[in-house]
Amino acid sequence: MKLKPKSLLIIIGGTLGCIIFFALVSLNAFRSYSTTDLHSQGKMAAELLRLTITHEMEEGNPEHISPYLLDISDVPGLINAHVIPAESVIKQYNLDPNRLEKMTATDRKVFETGKPIEEFIDDERFIFHYTIPYIASQKSKTNCLSCHHAEEGEVIGAVSIKMDITDQREAAFESVATISAVLLFFGIIWAFAITHIISPVIDTAAELKNAVSKGKAGDFSARIQKRSNDEIGEIAEQTNQFMETLEGSFGEISKKIEGFTGVCKNEDRNLLEHTTGVVDDLVSATQFKQYIENDRDLDEVFNRISRVLKQRFGLKRFSIYENNDKDTQLRLISSEGLPEGADYWCDREITIDCNACRAKRTALTTGSIADDEICPKFAGNIVQSDNHLYHLCFPMMLSGSVGGVLQILFTQEEVADVQRNETTLHTYLSEATPVIESKRLMLSLKETSMRDPMTNLYNRRFLEEYLPTLLATAERQQSSIAILMCDVDFFKQVNDTLGHEAGDTVLIKVSEILRQSIRASDLAVRFGGEEFLAILIGSNEEKSLEVAERIRTTMAEHTFKTASGNLQKTISVGISLFPVDGDAFWECVKFADVAMYEAKETGRNKVLRFTKAMWKDGENY
Repeated sequence: MKLKPKSLLIIIGGTLGCIIFFALVSLNAFRSYSTTDLHSQGKMAAELLRLTITHEMEEGNPEHISPYLLDISDVPGLINAHVIPAESVIKQYNLDPNRLEKMTATDRKVFETGKPIEEFIDDERFIFHYTIPYIASQKSKTNCLSCHHAEEGEVIGAVSIKMDITDQREAAFESVATISAVLLFFGIIWAFAITHIISPVIDTAAELKNAVSKGKAGDFSARIQKRSNDEIGEIAEQTNQFMETLEGSFGEISKKIEGFTGVCKNEDRNLLEHTTGVVDDLVSATQFKQYIENDRDLDEVFNRISRVLKQRFGLKRFSIYENNDKDTQLRLISSEGLPEGADYWCDREITIDCNACRAKRTALTTGSIADDEICPKFAGNIVQSDNHLYHLCFPMMLSGSVGGVLQILFTQEEVADVQRNETTLHTYLSEATPVIESKRLMLSLKETSMRDPMTNLYNRRFLEEYLPTLLATAERQQSSIAILMCDVDFFKQVNDTLGHEAGDTVLIKVSEILRQSIRASDLAVRFGGEEFLAILIGSNEEKSLEVAERIRTTMAEHTFKTASGNLQKTISVGISLFPVDGDAFWECVKFADVAMYEAKETGRNKVLRFTKAMWKDGENY
């Protein structure tokens, strides 16, 4: 029930309750007073009769009471008064026995109990009937036993009095009605006053409720009328100020958030809930960005993105692809939900030609909800045919170009959830892409710092950082590592006679020969100047000699073409084995260097395996 009808009901009910209460109290007071008065009158009449009877008994004329009874009946309101003698009195004084037949049930009860009885009779008139017993006793003033043949305490008679109190009752009702009318009059005045006082409270409360309801829906235009100058008026003023503040600030904040996210509010959605949801998504996305910023490398970043897609967004099927500006391929980072035996949700062509992917080529979000054939390379429904799948592909923009693609797949039943989360997915990707770009740059810088810019071979710094992994692998596989130290013979003459440009051409070609002569799992390092290291993982002496000889012969047979003319160059190679020749890796590098210098001193253009005889104490190489 609303406040206004409730308050009116309380006022009316309270007023009527007060009137009824005072009426009942008044009627009860009249009844109590009337009953007490009637008792007094009855006792007086009974005592008068008793005295009269006693006097007549002493006179010896028991029948002479009738004239007295007639005189008593003239008393106002007294309509009947008679005496009922007991059976013993009738026999003793030889009275008319028919009197016993005139006894009523009330009379008999009085004789049986010896107690007075009163009753009200509501017939044509309202009668008060009062019957009082006469009890024989020596202690009475007249000593009843002196005249009556009766026992102590015996009822020897009763007097019955009937009084008409109709007029008194009507007078009481009239008095109560008058009091009730007065109370009603004052109740109406009181109710009007109370209503006038609380009416502004009720109306203000109703308008406040309406304003709050509109505010919950994002409409802050409601205002409350000021009806008084008390606290209710202050509430109205402060509420209006509050709504104006919300309308001017919160509404503007909502617009800015929508502009920031690029998604407008759904008309069916509560603006406050919408804005709160957007803010929560932004906070969550920002926390996500902080997490991936602290991840060690790109692998950890992409693993975290996969976990978020599964746990935060509840996606069951998706793929993450990465693309490098220098690469024409899309590299699959991770994939989820593929049937057994399947590798991709798309045609393999996109891993060879990245422009075969529509999202990569157009840099636009691509989806099949509206057009099932929008991307011919999507193969989700070929890979699995149990349930028709739709897809959405989000390009990840890095430095103005597409650096990766997030592909999600979903069924018809999941379309609504995906559409609801699409904006949040965009937000998460927007937070992730600068981190991915930053870590890519860091990786590129690190890669650059660990490669020789001219030959693109790893440098000594890389070897120092990679060495713990290299040694751990060798220990785990219980294999040896062959170290080949290679140095171009008479390289200084090239720089001095043909110039540094010709020398650079020679070094670049030497690095190519070195890479082509070793396995993909081996390492080629430019150690410094014209010195190169070939690290053969898991190689023995025989294999290392074979590789070194291949390097030497290829070098000797190759003709270097420079701007100053063609020339031939040779190379000297020294070999050592770790941990065969020494317990320390860098010690074995030194041994390979010693063997290489031994090859140079003994004629150059040769391969020598390190022996302990080559080590000369105190001699520096």
